[in-house]
Amino acid sequence: MFKAVHPRNMDGAMPQPDHTLPDSPQPRPTPSEPDTVHATERPEQRKRDRFPDLLRSVALGAVILGHWTMGAVSIDGAGMMHVDNVLNINRQLWPATWVLVLIPLFFFVGGFSNATSLDRALERGMSAPQWIGKRLRGLFVPVVPFVLLVVAVALLALRLGAPQVLTLTIAVVVLMPLWFVAVYAVLAALTPLMLGLHRRFGVRVVVALVILAFIADGLRTALDAPYIGWLNYVFVHGTMQQIGFFYRDGRLQKLKSRQLGLWAAGAFALLCVLVATPVWAESMVGLSGERSNMSPPSAPSLMHGLWLIPMAMLAYPWLSSRLDRPRVAHVLDVAATESMRAFLWHLPVMVIVLGVLWLVGVPFATPGTAVWWLLKPLYLTGFAVVLWGWLALTNRHRT
Repeated sequence: MFKAVHPRNMDGAMPQPDHTLPDSPQPRPTPSEPDTVHATERPEQRKRDRFPDLLRSVALGAVILGHWTMGAVSIDGAGMMHVDNVLNINRQLWPATWVLVLIPLFFFVGGFSNATSLDRALERGMSAPQWIGKRLRGLFVPVVPFVLLVVAVALLALRLGAPQVLTLTIAVVVLMPLWFVAVYAVLAALTPLMLGLHRRFGVRVVVALVILAFIADGLRTALDAPYIGWLNYVFVHGTMQQIGFFYRDGRLQKLKSRQLGLWAAGAFALLCVLVATPVWAESMVGLSGERSNMSPPSAPSLMHGLWLIPMAMLAYPWLSSRLDRPRVAHVLDVAATESMRAFLWHLPVMVIVLGVLWLVGVPFATPGTAVWWLLKPLYLTGFAVVLWGWLALTNRHRT
């Protein structure tokens, strides 16, 4: 009675609740620099930098919006349910993935946060291995209950007679964004080593990672060996983290607009050249019949990140002077505190809302049609309201 299309295209997003990441912004003096300020330091000695909070929130918000928009659920005339990505139908919309897939900015901010947290831990007398252990516990402990809950619900649904393929498909869709937890954990564990290399060799480490990423992608292509491409989860996302170290040092902020513009233009031009070849697809998320640029990360994925970072930094001078305004700061502080938790729950909320609509007999428009797109704002509003309600309801139980 039911049929589910495998969610090939939900690989574009990533990831874990605010309180799951060691660098999660909490209601503390400096949410973008998560560890508690050393007791001997005065608050004014460590001015809060909200720009990383902004980038993190925007990156995760874009992923949430992208997933909610791409998700295409329909019921056909035979009563079979289909789960797909609307970009498989409206393929001409692939340019949207270049602006909605902002995961590179998340790992860029992760570099700043990891370096900040490690430096402060070392100042307090903690060893690097101790810091890694604390970082990983903060990352995985809150995620485990969420995973167990999803698995338990899926098993219960199967026990009650739910369609196996559809149930497993939904479970995979809900859990798939957590792929980045493992990537973030690896990069966090590598932070002491990579931060040391950064302080010794500077930009040469970034160049080395870029070269390694191209080599890995080239070998993957030439040998038709996808497993070689898995190295790029570290090389590509590690490049973004490495650049984040320069933001921590303050050197990135000193680049002139002309330098950032040339950097962005060069990366964008190379990205266009790469996707113009038959080797790589244009979309930054995987579509049916195409090789995914994100799972595992490819050369275009690397250039995409190297384009996004200077573009973000071009806005830094204008934004940084405005983020401390009281109203702006309040909105940003709330978003920074809740963005990761919102990311964790945004797909379960989408599944629940669509499931309730289906149970009460609400008809589903055919994905990709004019009617489907006209109704999409209503769906997005409904998802957002339910997600907001869930976060408010569960806020008291946060770890």
